Amino acid sequence: MDDRQAIELFHLLFLHAFGARVDRALYVLKGGCNLRFYCRSIRYSEDLDLDVRTLSVATLRNNVERVLAGTALAQLLQTNGLALEGHSAPKQTATTQRWKLSVRRRDAARPIPTKIEFSRRRLDQGAEIAPVDPAVLRRYRLYPVLVQHYGLTPAFAQKVAALAGRSETQARDVFDLKLLLDQGAAPGAGLGKLLPAAIEKAMSVGYDQFAGQVLAYLEPEYQDQYRARRIWESLQDEVVQRLEGLVS
Repeated sequence: MDDRQAIELFHLLFLHAFGARVDRALYVLKGGCNLRFYCRSIRYSEDLDLDVRTLSVATLRNNVERVLAGTALAQLLQTNGLALEGHSAPKQTATTQRWKLSVRRRDAARPIPTKIEFSRRRLDQGAEIAPVDPAVLRRYRLYPVLVQHYGLTPAFAQKVAALAGRSETQARDVFDLKLLLDQGAAPGAGLGKLLPAAIEKAMSVGYDQFAGQVLAYLEPEYQDQYRARRIWESLQDEVVQRLEGLVS
């Protein structure tokens, strides 16, 4: 198990333990972990991102802290060769609650950082409670993990909005849009006004950004395939063209 896999396993075990404590209808998995666990993305996610509703700041913080400090998660981690070395809660506001964590593999000398972040806003349409892709679970020999997550249409809208709105463009947004488009994601209502900015941002991402932000987070067997500059440029061109097609 490498560092990327260790963090992914930690995310899965946290979701399992958190779901045993908090009603799954009150939060929704989004971002890179959603694409990994439900859309078969080949890109590992560094952090765990969720939307949450109804739960107050204090209630959510209490529940997350109890899970992180509880014996149930500790035992799951130990069984799977991991340990939570420490965590902090540096941001606890009405809109965002964030935890920073250090996870250590049993056979590693240094801990691995990750974050768990809850965004408190309305939940988008198109969320459903479903088991994580069995192919992901088989890697770690886990029993089914149930999570509420966003489907293709809201995930696509969120990626377009992220690409259009970030102050610093991220190559992973372009890479993830290719996955979602290939799986048949369609634009939702109100997306059209974001597309011109998303297209401009997508065109601005260079190969060096892709190599630094995405390549190292791909499953090892795909890294050589995507290492060539022409592969990235072809992917980028296709995403731009397909977004342009949505404008017209």
